[in-house]
Amino acid sequence: MRFKTLINGLFVCLLTFLAFANHAREKDSKPVAYWAFDRVLDKTVLDQASGKQDTLSGYHRLVRGVKGQAIVMDGYTTRISRPSEKAPELGQNFTIEAWVALGAYPWNWAPIVAQENTESKNSNQDEICWPDDILSNSPKEGFFFGISPQGHLGLHMGTGKWEICRSEKKVPLQKWTHVAASYSKKTGVVLYINGKRMVRMKVHGEFQPADREELRIGMPRQKIEASNPVRTFATLPGWYSFDGILDELRIYNEALSSGIIAKNYALSQPDTAPDLPPRIMPSGPAGKGKFGASYIHLKYHPEWDAQWRLSSDPDIVVQFDDSPVRVVFWRGTRYGPVWVMENGIWMGDQSIENFNDTDGCIEHMLDPRCRFSHVRIIENTPARVVVHWRYLPTSANGNHSQVNAISGWEDWVDEYYTFYPDQLGFRKVILHTDGEALWPQEVIGLCHPGQKPEDIIELDAMTLANLGGKEHTYSWAEKSPKFRSSGRWELGSYIHFGDALGEKPNIMMVNMKSKYKPFQIFELECNFTCFAHEHRKEVSHFPWWNHWPAAMIPSDGRYCQAADRPSHFSLAWASPRPHKGENNTYWWTWMYGATQDKIGSLTSLAKSWVRPPKLLIHSGAAKGEFDSTQRNYVISGSGGKEIKNLKFSLQASPDSPVVNPAFVIRNWGDYQVRLNVNGKEIQQGKAFRVGHIRRINQYDLVIWLELESNTDIEISMEHE
Repeated sequence: MRFKTLINGLFVCLLTFLAFANHAREKDSKPVAYWAFDRVLDKTVLDQASGKQDTLSGYHRLVRGVKGQAIVMDGYTTRISRPSEKAPELGQNFTIEAWVALGAYPWNWAPIVAQENTESKNSNQDEICWPDDILSNSPKEGFFFGISPQGHLGLHMGTGKWEICRSEKKVPLQKWTHVAASYSKKTGVVLYINGKRMVRMKVHGEFQPADREELRIGMPRQKIEASNPVRTFATLPGWYSFDGILDELRIYNEALSSGIIAKNYALSQPDTAPDLPPRIMPSGPAGKGKFGASYIHLKYHPEWDAQWRLSSDPDIVVQFDDSPVRVVFWRGTRYGPVWVMENGIWMGDQSIENFNDTDGCIEHMLDPRCRFSHVRIIENTPARVVVHWRYLPTSANGNHSQVNAISGWEDWVDEYYTFYPDQLGFRKVILHTDGEALWPQEVIGLCHPGQKPEDIIELDAMTLANLGGKEHTYSWAEKSPKFRSSGRWELGSYIHFGDALGEKPNIMMVNMKSKYKPFQIFELECNFTCFAHEHRKEVSHFPWWNHWPAAMIPSDGRYCQAADRPSHFSLAWASPRPHKGENNTYWWTWMYGATQDKIGSLTSLAKSWVRPPKLLIHSGAAKGEFDSTQRNYVISGSGGKEIKNLKFSLQASPDSPVVNPAFVIRNWGDYQVRLNVNGKEIQQGKAFRVGHIRRINQYDLVIWLELESNTDIEISMEHE
């Protein structure tokens, strides 16, 4: 018994001694490289373990870190590098640990720190591309510790082949997270998140350092394609980097134990949230505003904003009286306008678009720096606002649409948006081309980071209606709905639109999860087609991509891997009839708006535009005609003479009603106006708006009236 007690005592003493020895050994563990980011100066970062200064390139921001200071990398340009001859030498045991706070997952694998080589599959080393998981037969030597495009943590290493150890758990966004990886020839690779072991993987063969390559922090060493492309031929290699905050990066020349890594995590807890401002796409001040257009510098978040080389007032916001809804022309959408609802939900539309099997899509979305896209305010009066958007459809590879081989001219597009105080906008698309008419419309919802399509739109996503009052709501709950079959329009199983004029649908409402619902009204000769491809049903009920908006990658389609970035999804195409214009042009026009009412309330408005009341001039002018592209009556005098007094009538009926009419009186002069409706004088104010448009050697008068009628009305006006 005494012998057994003695043996047990000796065993306990031995364990205590071994634990003490092990603790002493681990306590003495020192990193061979340590970037605390507390000394960042003159585009250099100090490695506090070796005293070496590493080169810092691209945009960065310094913020409060887990300890002291941390660095924010911008996702596109930030990198830290060290020449190979000065890099730490790693043997058959090493550990890497760091604190990170991700702003977004990278476009493809991005290193926290890496020193690896890669065999190029083509002649230009700068043009190599890695897919979602780095090809196992590409790199041969070195290590790569980083984040996947889906947010997984990974340690990749060369042992004569490329070994990949990846966590199943994702690194969270917008939160401080401790990440670590250890390698031992005996035990293999172990990954840790927040001090907990995530995965262990055996490695066959010995680690082979890439001792002729430079050490990189934050950015891959070559251009890489974005992961998960829709079309591989239209997604090109590009530069990108780690997106978020990096702090307390250490490399050890030994494999730290799970206990030490857990202890390091526990002893270095951050006491503040990461300094990553919320990423909400900007749309100007919320709430009601005064009707009009304003130039503004819309700011998204510091890292994205810093990419732009511009001064003040690059964007435009249109506001409406007594409504929180606004229209935004933002460079993040390449200036494609977006209707923003009262709760910040965005609905956009497509530009003129072309497509071929060489370039992929050719459209405004693929001009990330707005090299060929700009906007300007043409008119800005109390009666109406006109914004002009001009762009060149382009492809991810820089090619253009329908290029004339002789003149060199390609397709160019002018779009004019005319807005009125009743929260309506009218779009006129003008395509300048030597080719054929293209398609100008696609219903697109836009998601802020953190949102999926289902967060902003009902599964019963779209309602169509016609002038006869028939309507039907289409659901995406089970699959993409079918809008038409064999050339005939279908509304569900029982209700059918006929083929007669006016019986097809021309009113579309998008059922966003907002009080206001965006809508569009088209000319009568219009077809609708559901966007029924590029779905991933396991991900979303809707096709969902994030190569647009805001993204600066050369790709015409990337499937969303998470709700980490601005993204978009498509519902349907409307196909309004193209009109042949002058000088090799085609044009289209239709109406936009937002309402809290049901779709049936829009019937009268639609009739007033597609079947406008006839204007009959009684005196004071030579002619007057309705311009559907602006939704107003244009009245002119004879021989360009100035108009001083004017009297006319609108011949309205239930099938051709008056709804908030607008008028442009050519060459009125810069005079005010006295106006009578049915013999009653109307005072300027909320229901009677006046604007003057300066032209060369003349002023035109613009009038907007809040007025509805199914019977004739008589209007007179004179100089005041």
